[in-house]
Parts: sequence; C-alpha cells; structure tokens
Amino acid sequence: MQKYHSGENCPKTGKYSEYDSNDKVYNKDIDVEKGQRFPPTHEANCYFKVQK
Repeated sequence: MQKYHSGENCPKTGKYSEYDSNDKVYNKDIDVEKGQRFPPTHEANCYFKVQK
C-alpha cells in the first residue's frame, strides 16, 4: 500500500491514518481531499496511508 508524507499532494479524497516510524497507527480518521497537501506529522519519519 502506498505511503504518503507530509506536504505531498493527496491523489484521492478519503480517510487516511498517520503511522509512526514503527508502522503503528498514531492518528486515525484524517480527512484529506484530492489535490490538498497532507498535513504536518507529529514526528519525523511518520507517514499516511489510505484506510481500507
């Protein structure tokens, strides 16, 4: 599954989850619309993935 980072453009409107560097969910239910940038993460090396 594709990983997205803070500041990247969102490819598809949906709900995303933020994961920490150990692949554990840090924050759920982040709404991001297509074309918007992903928000800042809480720690370095965090990333976002679309929820299933």
